[in-house]
Amino acid sequence: MRGALAMLAGLWTARMLRRMKHLRRLGLQEEARQLYRRASWSMGAAVWCAMLLQEGILWRSGLLSWQSGLPLHLCSMTGILTLPMLLSGNDTLWHSALLAGLPGAALALIFPAPPSTPWPGWMALGFYGLHALLICAPLLPLGMGRRIAVQGAAQAWLFWVTAALGISIINRLLGSNYLFLSHPVEGTPLVRLARQGETAYRAWLFGLFTLWMAAQGCLCMLCSRMRQRKKRKNDS
Repeated sequence: MRGALAMLAGLWTARMLRRMKHLRRLGLQEEARQLYRRASWSMGAAVWCAMLLQEGILWRSGLLSWQSGLPLHLCSMTGILTLPMLLSGNDTLWHSALLAGLPGAALALIFPAPPSTPWPGWMALGFYGLHALLICAPLLPLGMGRRIAVQGAAQAWLFWVTAALGISIINRLLGSNYLFLSHPVEGTPLVRLARQGETAYRAWLFGLFTLWMAAQGCLCMLCSRMRQRKKRKNDS
């Protein structure tokens, strides 16, 4: 199911990107903007429906609680912010979704850990559908000519580190494990990081996330220089 959902989401997104790019090439900027807004609303609504489906199944199964039902994981936070990110044009939200939310959703598809419920098929639809859409959603602004900024990785790093600090406090108050800051999910590579204790586990998470964002920051700088070089070449 996850492969089929990822393929459907990818094909739809690729179609929207091609249409927006085609309209912009024809000089139909207003039509391209209208298409982008329709695609954004469709994507945002689909993401929220996938989240509501999972929350509804957890509630019906008696598994919904303050410790598990709040949208405070990486992908659920990205899902909540998907529609505002697409419609507002906010740089921090977009870079946070593109540089952290997208890779996180991809890892969730590669190492899935959906909750066990009496309705595994419906839960799988919501779980895999959500993460497939989160991979595609941050790509839509590219169809309108938007490009990653040099400071994008720093914006995303600051956003998620600030969020993690707040969520760590919530975890202590509720005894929860949002953002997997308290302990890893079984069956994922994070289990290896927790063998040296909770403090070492969190230090590993912070270090790996910082290293990942630093690598993407270097890539952003490289892409920016390539665009500038291409622009100078075209101007000359």
